[in-house]
Amino acid sequence: MSLRCFIQTQAPIPGSGAQPVRYPACEWVDDDGAADPQHPLNRFVCSWLTSDVNTVERCQEVLDAIAQIEAGQRTPWFADGDAFGVDFSASGVQFNQSNVGPEDTAWWNPSEGRFKLADVNALLGLWRDFLGQAASP
Repeated sequence: MSLRCFIQTQAPIPGSGAQPVRYPACEWVDDDGAADPQHPLNRFVCSWLTSDVNTVERCQEVLDAIAQIEAGQRTPWFADGDAFGVDFSASGVQFNQSNVGPEDTAWWNPSEGRFKLADVNALLGLWRDFLGQAASP
């Protein structure tokens, strides 16, 4: 599993007079270095990291919760964000888009949105390290 982290620049709408926006982003890449935007790691984990866990402090909060779950000191934990609601437990991590409610059973708890706790933990640690370096002068 390889995570590519970078600073993304989004150009303003032409004619708006707005300035470009720069923000940290990441994507999972295969062994050849190619990124498939439809791969579940990109659709769920990397999208969540970029949108909802985009500060070192938030990353550390989630990493601390994962460590407590792994140590048996915390029961399942839920992280709510702008783009995703994420359920953490010792058996895994389940991603659901924030705009999908539990009553939308066809779109709730999709199997492709479920990952091993250790895999999410590893990607989150790499992301936190990148954010820490990007924030340093």
